[in-house]
This record gives sequence, C-alpha cells and structure tokens, in this order.
Amino acid sequence: MDNAKNDFDYRKIEVEDYFSFLKIINDDATLIKYVNGAEIVEKKISNKLQTMFIANAFLILYNLIESTVKNSIVEIYNKIKEDKNSYENLSENLQKIWINQKIDNLKEGTYNHDTLLKTIQNIAKNVLAKETIALSKDDINISGNIDAKKIRELAENIGFEKSSNGRNLQNIKDKRNRLAHGEQTFYDVGKNFTFKELNGFKQETFDYLTDVIEKIEKFIVDQEYVAN
Repeated sequence: MDNAKNDFDYRKIEVEDYFSFLKIINDDATLIKYVNGAEIVEKKISNKLQTMFIANAFLILYNLIESTVKNSIVEIYNKIKEDKNSYENLSENLQKIWINQKIDNLKEGTYNHDTLLKTIQNIAKNVLAKETIALSKDDINISGNIDAKKIRELAENIGFEKSSNGRNLQNIKDKRNRLAHGEQTFYDVGKNFTFKELNGFKQETFDYLTDVIEKIEKFIVDQEYVAN
C-alpha cells in the first residue's frame, strides 16, 4: 500500500496548503498588494472572488477522493499479479470482477457468434492453464461518480470491509460535478458555504479516506483476495 499511502499524504499536503490560503483570503482584513504602473496598490479581495475560491475547494477535495480510492484498489490488483494468483486461487468476488472485465466488450448488439466463442475460449484457456490473473485498473469505473455510497459498493464487490460515515462526500461529488459540467458557476456553488463548513468537509474527507486505506491494507495483508 506504500504507493497509495504516499500519494494520499502528498495530496493531503496540497489540500492543506490550499485551505491555508483560503483561510487568509477569507479574512476581511486581508489585502492584496500589487504594482500598477508606478503606483503600489492595496486592495481588499472581493466577496465574490472569495466565494469562487471556496467553490474551487470542492474540485480539490474530489480529486483527492477519486485518486485515493482508485490508487488503493490498484494496490489490490497489483498484489494479485505479484503473487501470481490464478483464477482458482482468487476469492469469488475477484473472480467475478475478472470475468466481467473479460466480457466487458460483449455489449448487447455489438458482437457476433464468433466473437462470443473466442471470448469464452480465451477465458477457458486462461483458467485451465492456471495463468496469472491480471486485473485492469482501466475498468475501475468511478470517474466523476465517487462518494461514500459508491465506495461501499466497491467494498462489497471486492470484499474489503466497508467504512462508515462519509456523509458529505456526496455533497463534494455533487458540487464538483456541477462545476465540471458547467451546470453552475463557481460563485453559485460557493455562495452557500462558509470556510468553517468547508474545513469540516476537508477533515471528514481525510478521516474517511484514512479509514478506507486502512481497511484495504488489512484486506491485502490478510490475503482476503485469496479463495478460502
């Protein structure tokens, strides 16, 4: 889990740096100083700009959530490959994930009999030959859709223990998506939140993701990905 944990720690520092900046600019006593020609100008940061910076924090927090969850799951996949596990060695949960990845291209109306037959033959060959299972990180489909509910679904599908709480991860996801898809302006998203509220979201995110990482690390250390 070293890679996932190191990346999490690095991104947490980025988030903390941003929130330190956010705290400063949300202080009404804070002035910005700049040179305008021969004149040095001191000016208060507008309330609108303060609000837009608050909205931007949702993007930063969401980035942390999505990257941390994906990197942690990749650690499971890498360990399975590193241990040279074959299909029969994997837990039923991981077997299902591998099968789903193998048949993912067989979407209704997009394949013929020969394609289906070839896919089945390849799966059978891999299983019978006890080849090492390789799970693809590209099929961890969480882009733009990760919150506590989705993380619990991933935990159930893969087999690691679910983390409780994380209520505001959905709020972070929803606000991030409204910004990313242009449904709302930064001002419209940020105007309903204070720095104090957002700081609470940040700490909840840190605590929740730390718990997710710990549960996935236990899953790996205890080799819960292996068949009983």
